[in-house]
Amino acid sequence: MTKTFKRVVSVTAAAIMLASALAGCGKQTQPIDASNPSIDILCKSFNASSADSKSPVVQELQKYLASQMGVKNLTLNIKWAPSATYSEKTVTTMGSGVYPHAMLVGTRNSSVIVAARKGIFWDITSAFAPDSKYKNLKQANPLVNKNISIDGKNYGIYRARELGRAGVTIRKDWLDKLGEPIPQTMEDFDRVMRRFTEDDPDGDGQNDTYGMIISTYLQGPLENLAIWSGSPNGWGIDPESGELRPSFMFDQYVSAMDKIHEWYNKGYINQNMASLPDGQWNQDFLNGKAGIIIDVADRARRVAGNIVELDPNAVVDVFGYVKRDENTPARTLPTTGYDSFYVLPTPSLPTEENLDFMLGVMDHLNDLEATHLMNYGIEGIHYTVDENNYAEKTKDKTLLAQYNDLNQLSMGIVSYDNDFKTKYDASAKAVAEKVEATYADNKLWAVSNPAEPYVSPTQTRRGTTLDDIMTNAKTKYCVGTISLDQYKTEIQRWLDMGGRDVIKEMNNSFALDEQAQANKDQMIADAKALGSSVIIKVD
Repeated sequence: MTKTFKRVVSVTAAAIMLASALAGCGKQTQPIDASNPSIDILCKSFNASSADSKSPVVQELQKYLASQMGVKNLTLNIKWAPSATYSEKTVTTMGSGVYPHAMLVGTRNSSVIVAARKGIFWDITSAFAPDSKYKNLKQANPLVNKNISIDGKNYGIYRARELGRAGVTIRKDWLDKLGEPIPQTMEDFDRVMRRFTEDDPDGDGQNDTYGMIISTYLQGPLENLAIWSGSPNGWGIDPESGELRPSFMFDQYVSAMDKIHEWYNKGYINQNMASLPDGQWNQDFLNGKAGIIIDVADRARRVAGNIVELDPNAVVDVFGYVKRDENTPARTLPTTGYDSFYVLPTPSLPTEENLDFMLGVMDHLNDLEATHLMNYGIEGIHYTVDENNYAEKTKDKTLLAQYNDLNQLSMGIVSYDNDFKTKYDASAKAVAEKVEATYADNKLWAVSNPAEPYVSPTQTRRGTTLDDIMTNAKTKYCVGTISLDQYKTEIQRWLDMGGRDVIKEMNNSFALDEQAQANKDQMIADAKALGSSVIIKVD
């Protein structure tokens, strides 16, 4: 580890000078005093008020960390910023050059990549090595670490998220009414979509239901359907050229859009899918108008808890995927395995000793006791645990406020066998257990994105413009306002606006990735077995 850190130290002085220049008259964060540490952390919040220094949970967390770090006192100065504007907050912070000791960043955007390359964030790759002194960090998932890497190096500590999180929320009572089992294939799914629309699944004698709700977040349903149909995840290999191409260029992806277009024309999907806000995604499911949502599996648990107030006879179920056909293996859309990651800035941690102390704190924030404090509060006050290790949280809003948003500090890198299980109301308990089973099964069939670790400078600079072109094109194609030829024209526009450079840069990284090159022949064989081909050639 020391060798990596020493190499980075050589650029730290330049990084601090750059940060100071950006900051102008801004006051720099003081380095950590290991004898009496006061640690500044910038983190996102989702509540109107978040846990502060007066919170007994924060105070208990400070005591725990102090005991593990071998100091008498340790202070956490958590600087909360609203989730809705958090990205802007991180950009402003990097622009000012006044950094906390740890900062949560959402993605590898241009600001984060530039800062990492300039040495403003520590390269902590070796903190995750098998021989690392940090007992929790060294258990980090190598795949997830690769997914957040920049130029093959790790500059952050990820917040773990379930890899097999995708799922289909469905009205089980409607299936039962129609004598339909959980769909197993695309043919089954298609039949259920039709019957939910045409065969009065709620039994009220009215033609007032439809199959599936889609919001302006088309990507969730579309990407899952595309994977089921045989499309690559994000990027795939063209079996003819042996090069990476975006998934939206593959014929299986178009097949998934064709299916959505067909369902839309037949009324199996809400006709306002192009304008329905994400915040209203659950509405028609809860009010009994629609029976399916493709999103994340845990959405099923949430709607199961809410729908009983409106319809006590409603039954919600969840499953992970359907197969393209009976003879095709299952395929599922995984997440990247993380939601945001913490970077450790060199201006506020100018020495190896400062970095080592901060890594120790981040390591112990992954301890089971710290994890319980951040996610549940203090046992006996904020939650109780039954004989089956189920934790039931208090419903007292004053007590809940004492650990509001502390779960955003929780990284969850280590999975503990003796961790608590959250106790849900009876209406959601069965679905919650099914959600966990769905996660486990999804992982077995996950289709990885071969280009996830790569960074395209052009995508970094022009990503918003390029993404908007294809997002709009996909939506228009699904609702039928553009033809396939017009969709190809939009791909050509994407290429001309910078997409061609993105493809070139991604393939340059692909060519330098020894592990990827070792698997290339197998990737081509797999693509051929799926019948993969691209719908437009790239010069």
